[in-house]
Amino acid sequence: MNPRHRGILLVALLLLEGAVWVEPAGSWLAEPDEARYAEIPREMLASGDFVTPKLNGVPYLEKPPLLYWANAASLRLFGRTPWAARLPTRVFGLGTVLTLLFGTAAIWGTPAGLAAAILSLAAPLGFAFSRVNLTDAPLTFFFTLTLFLARAALLRRQAGRPWITLSALAGLAAAGGFLSKGLVAVVLPGAILFLWCLATRRMRFLISLLGLALPVFLFAAAPWFLLAENRDPGFLQFFFIHEHFQRFSTSVAQRPGPIYYFVLIFLAGFLPGVPFFFSSLKKAWRRDESDALFFLLWFAVVLVFFSLSRSKLPPYLMPAFPAAAALAGRALFDGRPPGPGAWRASALLATLLPAFVILDPTARAWIRDFRLAPIAIAGFVVLLLGTWAAPQLAKRRAELALGALAAGWTGFAVMAALAWPRIPPATDPHAICAAADAARGEGASVVGYQTYLQCLPLALESPVPLADYVGELEPQFERRPDIREALFWTREKFWSQWRSGNRYAALIRRRDLSEFENSGVLARVLARSPKHLLLANYR
Repeated sequence: MNPRHRGILLVALLLLEGAVWVEPAGSWLAEPDEARYAEIPREMLASGDFVTPKLNGVPYLEKPPLLYWANAASLRLFGRTPWAARLPTRVFGLGTVLTLLFGTAAIWGTPAGLAAAILSLAAPLGFAFSRVNLTDAPLTFFFTLTLFLARAALLRRQAGRPWITLSALAGLAAAGGFLSKGLVAVVLPGAILFLWCLATRRMRFLISLLGLALPVFLFAAAPWFLLAENRDPGFLQFFFIHEHFQRFSTSVAQRPGPIYYFVLIFLAGFLPGVPFFFSSLKKAWRRDESDALFFLLWFAVVLVFFSLSRSKLPPYLMPAFPAAAALAGRALFDGRPPGPGAWRASALLATLLPAFVILDPTARAWIRDFRLAPIAIAGFVVLLLGTWAAPQLAKRRAELALGALAAGWTGFAVMAALAWPRIPPATDPHAICAAADAARGEGASVVGYQTYLQCLPLALESPVPLADYVGELEPQFERRPDIREALFWTREKFWSQWRSGNRYAALIRRRDLSEFENSGVLARVLARSPKHLLLANYR
């Protein structure tokens, strides 16, 4: 590849990565996850306790602390803003892109590496989860880094070249993944490496790798778990049994989905790269190559595991996306790239997005009600121009076609970023929490009645009492009865306080409004959203 064509791909990648960092004013944190993963670090900074994560004043032990630590550092450095809360996620997302670029380039060449990085960011879910404040971004980064480092160490060991440093780094990366989201960061990469080594007769090299990587992993990952168990007895049983085995093997998480759930998530979330991914599968099947098999097993293990799981959410599939992007990128630059038909298929898939908006009444209503038409029209025009120019340019050079495709999806990504501050998932929780903060300024105490928003303690910078509600909070790990009683009220205590004459602002569900209207106490609406109201018992 000459420097000019390489430059086209590099500019295309920079465009997409730049879109990840677009954050206009009013890009508030979404409920519940983004606000939760900002509130826990805020409480860490307020208390100085970086061992026991706390949410609304009580221990919250569902997830390991690495993202909380990173977010706490960002909030301390840059202030308590949505941008600061999302900064570590974006850094981890960039790390995944760079790892994928250089890892794939080392195997199949620079063009394939650049293509893989471009397709991973052009994918709607790849873009979204490179900027949303969730634990899936660090998990995907460390998952990807672990597999590339372990593969390189295995091959170096086989070739008699220095491998010890890479093996130790693989163990360290696995510890990072484990501290991001738990066992899936270790069990799934381990299964992928085991199956690949078994199929390619490299098992003895895998044993050597584990002999060094495992102690490094334990040295880096174990201390926090031991400290957490010492602070909160029962944590290890809760974390490993309830949050792993029961979550994935039973319906305890109440996140069901059909067996094909993640197939649909992949097809929709990896949309621009889907035709090239399937093209790569046909080629890999014919050639039976060891390198392609590595990425095929990577993708398949993640897909099958979460498809069989009883708990399903779209972000769970993110660790499979780098493997899909590597295979799709390789298909574009393996000497026999796909013809214009694959590019037309990619453009046709892109066309489904504006078609859906035109046909769906809810989408049309949002565009009208929130004045999104200029943004939507501009974004979809750029998307369609770029993706439909790609099949024509593919007749000349794949680099030109991929550059056009990237430009089109950059338009879509920027459109999504600019639209976010105007739509209810961003505006509604912020309006409720801003009104609660104003009520507190008027001398009112804020309490949640049978419901909870993660942004409330974040906005108020203090825990919020909750009446007749626990949700996913974990008061059982709070050993101080006075704290539990102060934060978790009975229904009777709430109504006693509401009628006491003291000033209160209550977050309630809309369906509970009649109960307040019939209580004989003033219930003035301070703010409203489709699901919640904030009421005051004073004028």
